[in-house]
Amino acid sequence: MERNGQMRKRKVLAVTGIRSEFDILRPVLTALQEAGFEVGLVVSGAHLSDWHGNTLALVEQEGFKIVDKIDSLFMTNRETQRIKGIGALVTGLAQTVERESPDFLVVVGDREESIATALVGNYMGVLVAHISGGDPVYGHTDDPVRHAVSKLAHIHFTITEQHQRILEKMGEDSFRIFNVGNPALDRIRQEPSLSLAEISAKLDFDLTDGCYAVLIKHPLAAEKESAYRQMRVTLEALEELGVEKGLKTVGIFPNTDPGSYDILRAIEEFSASKWIKFYKTLERRIFINLVRHALVLVGNSSMGIVEAPFYKLPVVNVGNRQRGRLNSGNVRFVAHDKEAIKAEVVKACFDQEYRDYVQGLKNIYGDGFAGQRIAGVLAGIDPKDKRWLVKKLSYVEGDAQYEA
Repeated sequence: MERNGQMRKRKVLAVTGIRSEFDILRPVLTALQEAGFEVGLVVSGAHLSDWHGNTLALVEQEGFKIVDKIDSLFMTNRETQRIKGIGALVTGLAQTVERESPDFLVVVGDREESIATALVGNYMGVLVAHISGGDPVYGHTDDPVRHAVSKLAHIHFTITEQHQRILEKMGEDSFRIFNVGNPALDRIRQEPSLSLAEISAKLDFDLTDGCYAVLIKHPLAAEKESAYRQMRVTLEALEELGVEKGLKTVGIFPNTDPGSYDILRAIEEFSASKWIKFYKTLERRIFINLVRHALVLVGNSSMGIVEAPFYKLPVVNVGNRQRGRLNSGNVRFVAHDKEAIKAEVVKACFDQEYRDYVQGLKNIYGDGFAGQRIAGVLAGIDPKDKRWLVKKLSYVEGDAQYEA
């Protein structure tokens, strides 16, 4: 590929709108740069919101070239918020892609950024590489969105073998699918260790005895009306465990889905607690080491499913969010019942037989080298090869696949 008579680097644009999504992208972008790609980043959504901790600053610290900032977060608690955000992203991203002329678009998961990017890539003839397709999240709005992105995407990077098989059963060409593992594990593997004393000083919260939980709880769109009550009962359980067991809790603010305002209202009601302390966001090096030393992860974050097995960390998943997803065996699900939550957290933290069991589990989500695998695959793909751009209609019946 030439520009003004000279060979140019192939260009990748990655799109991110939230902290957890960028944590998955970051090792991929680093590996792509090391492989000789020109890498650009489109930042949107909660990254541009001071109310959500201004995570743009954390993204900028990583040193990647930010080619555009697209305001796509509508600050409401209504169902219109996310679909309007998709509209804003499609409009802004179309202009960015036209100006930047990338060879590949890279996106993660099932949020607004993924579906908007997949639509833009298809209409503008740019190959879309999708990370984490085939991963079901039953009962959640994002579940059909993830599968829709898979049907629009041209290249699939799955994070488990089962997800690869799901995409094949959905009729996706096998040559498009690469099982690479979860890129978020790369960063965990690479991050230097910090002591509990260093973490405590940074958080201004004494965790030096190691007796603490990490809490990350997001709203579930289908249960938005119950978000306040669900968070309230979770916090009541953890507060009582603080009094009874000396267990402290470090909480992280929720994502921006509808219902997040209600969760924040419950958090505010515990602002005077000596046992529970919340943060809008944390530096990645602090967060990784915080989780490394924790006794348990509580809440309903996908991190419990995908990343916690790498830490050998027990997880108490409260409620229905994440049900149906493949897990390594470190996750126990519990209803929004105070006594049930307390019982599961006590088991995770203080039952040594159970903790030994979790330590011995095999992590199904990879080995911490996914970024290098993704860069290697993209380096071997010619973005002008029509085989990648043209997707045939296919479906599966029994053991046979049919094409039209």
